[in-house]
Amino acid sequence: MTIETDQLDLSRSVAAADSLGDRAPERHRFTTKRVLLTGELEILETQNGKDCLLAAVRMLSKMVRGVCILLPEASPLETDVSRVLKSISFGAHPPVIVKDADLKSFDAILSVGSNVRPDLPSTTINSNGWTARVSSGPTPLSRDCTQPNPVGALAAASLGAAEVFKRLIKLIPERGELFDALAFSLYSYDAKDEPGPPLPDSIPIDILLVGVGAIGNGVLFLLDALPISGRAVFVDNQSFGEENLGTCILIGPKDIGSPKAQFAETLLSKKLICLGFPQDIVEFNAITVKKLPYPKIVLSALDQIEPRHAVQSLWPNLVIDGAIGTFACEATLHPWGEDLSCLFCDFERPPERSEELESKLTGLREERLGDITSLVTDEDVRAAPIEKRAWLRTQIGKEICSVVSEATVEKLSREAQQKGFEPSIPFVACLSACIMITELVRQTFQWPRVIETGFQFDALMGPQYGIRKAHSRKPNCICVQRKRIIDALRTKHGLEPAGATSTN
Repeated sequence: MTIETDQLDLSRSVAAADSLGDRAPERHRFTTKRVLLTGELEILETQNGKDCLLAAVRMLSKMVRGVCILLPEASPLETDVSRVLKSISFGAHPPVIVKDADLKSFDAILSVGSNVRPDLPSTTINSNGWTARVSSGPTPLSRDCTQPNPVGALAAASLGAAEVFKRLIKLIPERGELFDALAFSLYSYDAKDEPGPPLPDSIPIDILLVGVGAIGNGVLFLLDALPISGRAVFVDNQSFGEENLGTCILIGPKDIGSPKAQFAETLLSKKLICLGFPQDIVEFNAITVKKLPYPKIVLSALDQIEPRHAVQSLWPNLVIDGAIGTFACEATLHPWGEDLSCLFCDFERPPERSEELESKLTGLREERLGDITSLVTDEDVRAAPIEKRAWLRTQIGKEICSVVSEATVEKLSREAQQKGFEPSIPFVACLSACIMITELVRQTFQWPRVIETGFQFDALMGPQYGIRKAHSRKPNCICVQRKRIIDALRTKHGLEPAGATSTN
C-alpha cells in the first residue's frame, strides 16, 4: 500500500481511502488537500447549526491536515470552535480560524447553511430534529432548523464529511455519487424531511456501554450532548493510542495513554452516576457485574465476534449493537423475549466445536473440559501439547472454567495486536453511533418501532439506499437451545421472564 504519510494518527483513514483502489484516483494524497469549513449566520445561530459546525470541526480535523474555518463576522462561535480545536488538534498542521478566504483555492468546502454553490466544490449541510440534510448539487436546503437534536446534527456533519471525502479522493460516481438536497430521517429511516418527535426535556438511562473506540466515541459525544440522567457503566480494557487520534472524535494528544473506560467515566460524570472499568468484557462478566445492579440495556460498540458473544452472554433485556466496515455502518437490536436474532445468531464463529476450540486454547484434553469446576493438575500439564505446557503449568490449582476464560482473554489480546490498523474513518463510526442512540431514545420512551433487527447502509452511497434487517432466531443457536437456562439466569438477576420483558 502506498500512502502519503507514515503517521499513525491518519493511518486508518488513509487505509480506508486506499481500499477503494482505482475508484479513487486521488486516494494517495487526500490528507494534504485544503478544506474550508464555513457557515451562514442565520443557521449557525440555531442550536442545530452550532451542533453541526462543531461536529464538523471534529470530523474534518480527523481526516485531513489542511482544514481552515471561516466564520461569519457576527458569529459568536469562535470561542467554542477554538475550545474544540485546542482539545483535539494533532499533527504538524492543526486547523486554523481565518478571517477571509479565497474560496476557489480549496479542494472542498463544507458549509452549515441552506444556500448552495454549484460553481465550487461545495457541500451544504443542516439538520432539523431527527432529520439530516446535505446538498452538493444545485438544490438548496430547507432553512427550518428549529427543532434541536444533536443526533440529527451529528448525522448531517457525518454525511457532509463523507461528501468532502468523496471530493478529495475524486471518487468515481459509480461508487458513490454526490448528494443533491438529500434529507434523511433517523426517526423513520426514510429519505424524507421528517423531524420526528421533539426530544424530551429529560432522558433517563441506565446502560452498560462496552467499547469506547471510534463508535463508542460517537456514542459518548451524543450522550454528552443530550439531556440525559441516570446511570452508565463503561467497559473497555484498552487505552487510547496514537492511531485512535484519527478515528475517535473526542480525543486529542493529551488523551493518549488514557484508559478508554475511565475517559468515558470522567466525560459523563457531571451528568450521570458513572463507573468505568478497564477490563476485558469476559473478566467483567465473570467478576465485576456481580457487584453491580444487573444491566438491562447494553450498548455494544465492538469489532470482534468473541467480545460480542460475551456481551450477549449477559442476556439483558436489550442489546443495541453498533458495527462498521470500511464504509458500511449499522446498528442492530437484540431484545430478549421475542423471535429476533441474538448476537450469537448474527455473528457466528467459524464452524468448530466449542470443546475443540477450548482444548486448542488451553492445552486441556476435551474430556477434562466437561468438568469445569475441577482443578488443573500436574497430569493435565503432562498430557498437554508441548507448546502449551509452560503456560498450563502456571494454571495448576485453578478451576478449569477460569483457565478457559483466561485463555480466551489472551487470545483476544493477541488477535487485537495482530489485527493491526484496519481501515476506518470517523464519519462512518459516527453514523453507526447516531443509529444506536436513536434506538436507545426510541426504546426508552417506547416510541413505535420502525426496524425489526437493524439498519445498515454504505456511507459513500448514502442512507437512502439503506437496508432494514429482520432476522429471526436460528433454531440451532444457544438462544433457542438453552432458552430455559437463560430465563433462569435472567430471573436470578431480577430480569423479567420471556414474554414480560421491559427495556426500561
